[in-house]
Amino acid sequence: MTEENKSTMKSSSADPKNGAQPLLEVRNITKRFPGVVALDDVSVAFYPGEVHAVVGENGAGKSTLMKIIAGAYTTDTGRVFFQGEEVEFNHPIEAQQKGVSIIYQEFNLLPERTVAQNIFLGREPSRLGVVNTRELNKQARDVLKDIGVEQIISPTEMVSSLSVAELQLVEIAKAVSLDAKVIIMDEPTASLTSTEVDLLRNLINRLKEKGLVIIFISHRLVEVFQVAEKISVLKDGKYVGTVNTPE
Repeated sequence: MTEENKSTMKSSSADPKNGAQPLLEVRNITKRFPGVVALDDVSVAFYPGEVHAVVGENGAGKSTLMKIIAGAYTTDTGRVFFQGEEVEFNHPIEAQQKGVSIIYQEFNLLPERTVAQNIFLGREPSRLGVVNTRELNKQARDVLKDIGVEQIISPTEMVSSLSVAELQLVEIAKAVSLDAKVIIMDEPTASLTSTEVDLLRNLINRLKEKGLVIIFISHRLVEVFQVAEKISVLKDGKYVGTVNTPE
């Protein structure tokens, strides 16, 4: 990429729509591992109701940045701001409690439990110390309905019987049930058919309309251009710039 193109990318990243403040922002993030600088002074802002793609070659620093945002890694230097306040997530549970969820390519679901049990794992409604299965299934059905997939997945289905696309929907439902305000999707379309990609795209649009930030990590640039409103580029651990997708 030429210096002229880099300058264009950086100058076009400044204008958030409607004057909104970022819901999530990372400033001057640096992260080192033995023998490598994974991130070098990276700053990016993410705004409510946007699908924001982060792209770059393998080793560009995308996964490291996402793991810092989601609490799996801590920074060496730099700061993370969430809803205008500086935060420091030392564990993914802390990030989830604040409203930041990440969906990895390898799903974090228990195959021999139901959809409802997975969505509310560790948070099951109970009565006198016994799980209230009827209420559990009702709450799960409400979440599935909220994201528009209640006709596709039943709360009582075993997770082991679901397709990859359906597993992904369960992960998204789980994040929504945790009142997520930011959902990071790591290569969400890698194993999906074109029909399943369309389903995911529709779901992402529903989440965007609710004001969520969707951070979309993908090597499929055609889908990035179809889904994302903004695209940020990382290269060799450095921030190259952010553009509005039409640019």
